[in-house]
Formats: sequence, structure tokens, C-alpha cells
Amino acid sequence: MGELSSHTQSLEPQPHSVRKLAVVATVISGVAVLGCIALGVWNYNLNTKVNTLTSANASLNKTTQALTKQQNDTAALLERVRLTANLSAITHMLEQTSVVTDDFVLEKVTFDVTEDGTLKGVLLNVNNQPNLGFGGAYQGYGKYNMSSAALTKKAEEVINIAMKGYGTSDKLPVWDKNTKVEMTVQNYPLGKREGGTFKLTGQQ
Repeated sequence: MGELSSHTQSLEPQPHSVRKLAVVATVISGVAVLGCIALGVWNYNLNTKVNTLTSANASLNKTTQALTKQQNDTAALLERVRLTANLSAITHMLEQTSVVTDDFVLEKVTFDVTEDGTLKGVLLNVNNQPNLGFGGAYQGYGKYNMSSAALTKKAEEVINIAMKGYGTSDKLPVWDKNTKVEMTVQNYPLGKREGGTFKLTGQQ
């Protein structure tokens, strides 16, 4: 009987071993919890960095688009300034030296240019040479005592000389026979050329 009791007692776990196992289990659990916490913190930081980079990239794209637009606007403005300078130069040249006939002298030329740089129309204001002035064929207010055919021919001569003086430079918008040209005498309407055909004001 005593031997049986001794054998039974030897099979019972030792309190010291149980404590060791409990400590190990606690340590492992703690390490696992810490690992989960660390992983969560790392994942949160990673998401924060990704969101920050995404925002920074979006901001950079907006800045790039704004700079591109500013560059394009600046280029368009510079082109407009160059065009204005070129038109100013040709205007001065036409008004000062180039357009004089036996009947008319060009006093003022105005170019109507669209936003895209196309020549929409030209206005030529002329004065009479002495032979057409008051006491001659001119009756005032853009009216003449001569045939429509003769007056049309004289007006077209001025337009053609002005167009030739304007030239075909690639620095200027195109002026050809299809460009609308209005002509005035001392600021009174004389006629208009459209589609290559000139008509006196009274014929329009």
C-alpha cells in the first residue's frame, strides 16, 4: 500500500514546473501582443505616409498644371505683343510713305485682328489729292461727281497698293483679296471690298 501511494505521488506535476510553463506562456503571449501592437503602429505609419505622399503628389500635379497654363499664357501674350509691334510698324510705314495715288493719300490704316491672330479686316481712311478735292469731283460726305466705275477703279488702286506694301511676311497675318477692306474718305464711308469685289457704299 505504501508503494502505491509513493508511485501516485510521483505522477503529480511539480509546482515549480507549472510556474515555469505559466511564465513562458505569459512571455509568449506578451511578445505576441507587443508584436500585434508594433505591426498595427507600423501599418498606421505606413498608411499615413502613403496618404501624405498621395496628397503631395496631387498638390504637385496641380502646381505643374498651373505652371504649364502660366507658361502657355505667357507664350500667347508674348506672341500677341510681337504681333502688335509688327502691325504697328507696318501701319507706320503704310501711313507715312507707301500709299499715294494721283487721286488719294492714305492717312490712317487700322487692322482688325482676332484673338487667334487672324486678320479679320482692314480699314483705310484716305484724303483727296487736290484734283479731287472741293472744287473738283469731291462733293463732301464721301460723295463724288463721277461714274461709279471710275471711282471704284480709283479706290481699288489704293487698296491694292496698301496690300502690296503690307506684303506676305510670316510675322504678319495674311492679307489677300478675300480679306474684308473698308475704305473711308475723311472718315466718311466710301465703299467695301469683300470676297475680292469692291462696292461703293451706295451700291451695297
